[in-house]
Amino acid sequence: MQHFINRKVTTASTRIENMPQEFHVESFLSPKQLNHQSVSLVIPRILRDRIHNAMYYRVNLNTASLRGDTMICLSKVLVRDLGALKDGAVNQVNMLGGVEFQCLLMKLVEIKPTLDQLTTMLQDDENFNNKYIVGLILTYLRVQYYYLPVEDPWARKCQSLFRQYYNDYRKLKSVQLDQDCWSKSQTINVDILHTDELVDWLLTKDDIWGIPLGKCQWTEIHEDDDDDDDDSESTSDDYDEQEENEED
Repeated sequence: MQHFINRKVTTASTRIENMPQEFHVESFLSPKQLNHQSVSLVIPRILRDRIHNAMYYRVNLNTASLRGDTMICLSKVLVRDLGALKDGAVNQVNMLGGVEFQCLLMKLVEIKPTLDQLTTMLQDDENFNNKYIVGLILTYLRVQYYYLPVEDPWARKCQSLFRQYYNDYRKLKSVQLDQDCWSKSQTINVDILHTDELVDWLLTKDDIWGIPLGKCQWTEIHEDDDDDDDDSESTSDDYDEQEENEED
């Protein structure tokens, strides 16, 4: 009798272990929404799980470590780990596409910063080099807002920002754009590229560092140049209204 019970328990355990992944409970999904779904869903499930279990995320980016889930809290980590003083700095992650970079990207996705907050992070400073922060934010915009129609004012703003940095030739250290830093089947190579090369890849490719970019309508940045100034004046108000509608 006991042998029969043990066999039943073993069989049940095996069935649970072999249960399809779609029946497993998500570890974390941001309550914030865009395009009628959680913002977190632009990052594939397997990658989200890897990021949330990464030591860098658990130590630096959980709510307790940040002391809140706001852009103000996250910006301190961005400046510390991706920023650099122009006359030299220490203790920066300073590499695109690596584990730390993808953890920061995931947190940016979960927080869903406002247009004003992103613009502030992109501002130049004579003593501070923000080129890696620029790379992070451009990647975030392409990953998160791929679904916007080209006539959307926020899509117009994205086009304007990408056009601006298409003429930026600052050098960046990066995992090769077609490699996944989590892969155990390939040797990860680090290259030096320019900001304009990153912009071109984001506008023309389907994935970057193993992250899908989604089919995007607004990646043509060389048209309607004369309309950019008019669009940028109204984008902030339109974006705030869009955020309110998405939250409803």
